Amino acid sequence: MIAKTEVVWKDTFHAVGLKVPFQPSNVILPSENELSKLWIRFNPRAGEIKGCDGKCYGLCLFPPGFKPGDTFDYLAGAGVRAIEDVPEGMTAETVAGALYCVVTRQGTIDELGETFRYYWEEWLPSSADYEATCGAEVELYDERYRGNEDAASIMELWFPVKRKREAPIENRIGSAIVHVTDLRRSAEWYSRLLGLPIREERLNGGPVYWFDLPGTGLLLDDNSGNRRDPAWREDMKPRFMLPVSDIDDAYAYIRERAEIIGGGPHRFEGMAYFNFRDPEGNALMACRSEHAEEDPALAETESPVLGRIGGVFVDVRKMESAARWHSELFGLPFKPQEAEQSIYSVPMRRGASLLLDDNRARRGETFRILLMFDTRDIRASYDFVRTLGYEAFGEIEEHGDVAFFSVRDPDGNLIMICQGEA
Repeated sequence: MIAKTEVVWKDTFHAVGLKVPFQPSNVILPSENELSKLWIRFNPRAGEIKGCDGKCYGLCLFPPGFKPGDTFDYLAGAGVRAIEDVPEGMTAETVAGALYCVVTRQGTIDELGETFRYYWEEWLPSSADYEATCGAEVELYDERYRGNEDAASIMELWFPVKRKREAPIENRIGSAIVHVTDLRRSAEWYSRLLGLPIREERLNGGPVYWFDLPGTGLLLDDNSGNRRDPAWREDMKPRFMLPVSDIDDAYAYIRERAEIIGGGPHRFEGMAYFNFRDPEGNALMACRSEHAEEDPALAETESPVLGRIGGVFVDVRKMESAARWHSELFGLPFKPQEAEQSIYSVPMRRGASLLLDDNRARRGETFRILLMFDTRDIRASYDFVRTLGYEAFGEIEEHGDVAFFSVRDPDGNLIMICQGEA
């Protein structure tokens, strides 16, 4: 029985388990095939896996050029918070964040074929917005699953999909932008915080200094070039930059949904950009660059503050409308239940999370936090910034597995340092 069908974004997750090649068959029942035998071998060994998150996954991993009926790899495994110490004979897999049609079904395992028939022959052909795409198909087993023979068992099947017309703007924050008054002073301040060397060649008289960080970069901008434009205003400073592959397509797309500020697209050798506002008035940037992107590895430094931006905050007053707008901008489904919380995380393919935050509006606070650096040791990070003589904004706050504090940069910008997933 099909209980529910919805299109949702699923964040990147990890699984550890046993993997075998599998040849599909319409003759052998699911309860008797090699995958059921694989689960029988895996279940007694699940306790060997460290850091389990309470979920079990069946991963259908298709090779390039896969066609229906071809052999593919299947992993029966447990979800883990991080991959470490994989037990002997097991395999670890990471499934990147993606959009899925999630079909929730109830019934015995031998009725599983009905779910595949429903998805491929009914739901997908009738969908006006979505089509199938490459990626792993996922079976989710949690506390609702009572066993193969129990007709009350509930499981989820995730089928990777994409919009028939993809948004021309990537759901990834290319760079977080911090606006400063003294570029060298700020470059030195952030370099000390992250334990990174100063790149003197980037302090060449231009208005920006940048840090190449994994996933999402950091761009410092003193706006000296912008201030020479009489039409430029302080409220045009963008919070972050979104990558696009075609600047004109992106401009036409966003112009239908938002206010363009400062004209554009502005074109330079190797890059082009324009700025726009979200419904709350926050300025954002869309940018195309011809330079090949390299995602650097996380630098190992003496600083306990990692050179990795975990999240970029956008202050909002009306969470539901803001979350709906940002979701639609990237062609993502809106999650109304999550919009009832004080933080709404807009799914990003990689790099920093986009965190819509209405805490300032709820509490009547006038400060704002721009972004969040990750750390593995919050206490060591707090002591480190105090040793540097930096001004901490309050003490360490702890909420369950999450701990954080904020620090002021030389221009008074508040930067959060966080251990755990905020």
